[in-house]
Amino acid sequence: MKKVRLERRIQKILINTMIPMAALLAVFLGIMAQYVASYDRLSENLAVSSNFNLHFKDDLDLEMYYIAVGTMEAKHLSEVMPLVDEAEETIGKLKGNTTNHESRRSLERLEGYMTNLRKRMPQLTEIETFDERIGFMDNNIRILTSLIVEEMQNFIYQESMYLVKMEGAMTRGVYIMVGGLAVLLTIMIAVLLRRSFRLSRDITRPVTEILANVREVGRGNFEIPEVQADSVEIEELDSGIRRMAERIQVLLENVKKEEEMQHLTQLQLLQAQVNPHFLYNTLDTIIWLIEGGMPDDAVEMISSLSVFFRTSLSKGNDIIPLSEEKRHTVSYLEIQQSRYRDILEFEIDIPEEFDGMMVPKLSIQPLAENAIYHGIKNKRGGGKILIEGEKDGEDLILRVTDNGKGMTAEHLEEIRRSIRTGERAGFGLAAVAERLRLYYGAGYGMEIRSQEGRGTVVEIRIGNKINLDNKKSN
Repeated sequence: MKKVRLERRIQKILINTMIPMAALLAVFLGIMAQYVASYDRLSENLAVSSNFNLHFKDDLDLEMYYIAVGTMEAKHLSEVMPLVDEAEETIGKLKGNTTNHESRRSLERLEGYMTNLRKRMPQLTEIETFDERIGFMDNNIRILTSLIVEEMQNFIYQESMYLVKMEGAMTRGVYIMVGGLAVLLTIMIAVLLRRSFRLSRDITRPVTEILANVREVGRGNFEIPEVQADSVEIEELDSGIRRMAERIQVLLENVKKEEEMQHLTQLQLLQAQVNPHFLYNTLDTIIWLIEGGMPDDAVEMISSLSVFFRTSLSKGNDIIPLSEEKRHTVSYLEIQQSRYRDILEFEIDIPEEFDGMMVPKLSIQPLAENAIYHGIKNKRGGGKILIEGEKDGEDLILRVTDNGKGMTAEHLEEIRRSIRTGERAGFGLAAVAERLRLYYGAGYGMEIRSQEGRGTVVEIRIGNKINLDNKKSN
């Protein structure tokens, strides 16, 4: 497909449309100019011939009469001849402006009459007797001037008829030309509209497709198709948008990876931080057991503490078998049970068939810790923590239930919001939920239910497949 610039296409449409229209208008104006020129010539001929008939006969007959009778007003013949010269000049001018055949024949006859008149006028002056001069005057001069006037009247009539005929022809011609021009103009407008609509369609269609691609980019879909267009500008616009989408996709992927690495690093730092109060209190308890003469209990607590730290390290692995996560949680609860012997009971009911399932480290222990410090510890009397596991399709549901203090509806909504947004305001719960989303993707994470005075239930959903990219970046 040949690519053309929009400016060039618009110019081509205008040129192909305006040039024929300008040519038609020029032809129309040319024909009208010819009609107007012919009309002007006829009008001028009528005016000149009419003015000639008003004065020529009377003036010439009077001057020749004066010469014939020999009155004091008589002029010399040479002074009268300019009237004939002027008349012949007028006839020649009319002949030059006349195109009608009949009118030209009248002018030719007038020229003959003027030639005879020019011959007869000197003959009048050569006659000696008065009566003969008067007779010659009546039979020659006045007859010729009458014939000249009559022939000029005939010329005026012929020109008038020709003028009427020309007016009719001009009117018909104008109607025909206007009708033809209207038809041609309609055709040109139809062609112009067709080309304009085609140009508009060729512009709006790809622009609409480009707009749809931009909306797809706005929705996060960067795999946009190429837009076919025969315009250089639109092709460049589409190419620029697709390059922009590719760059945005690459940038977002890089930002996402950087954020995931940053989150994992922050989460690992949180995981690596052992609550100093927990360590201090555990060591104090061990000392108190030894001083109290209970070395077996002290050894058991030291053993639990050793298991706790060994599982926390896990040889640097962030993904461990569920059996190790269970052992880690048990060691933690055993230590806490030694400290809170009178108020804490716990039970772990996770089928052994799930022991080989790989889970993120510290997925259960923070939930048990949260149940102790924000549930059971703030409750009067003894409390119990129940940790369960059950299959849900391809996923595993781990549930930590306590019968502690519970939460108000407002506090529960605050915790749920922190879990959704990843804020660090959920006593470690948000960190666990965020790690689950990073490793398993959307749809996985944490749900929490609580009722004030009755306890709290925290469930986490673990998938069968882990995002190993995060593991490697870790």
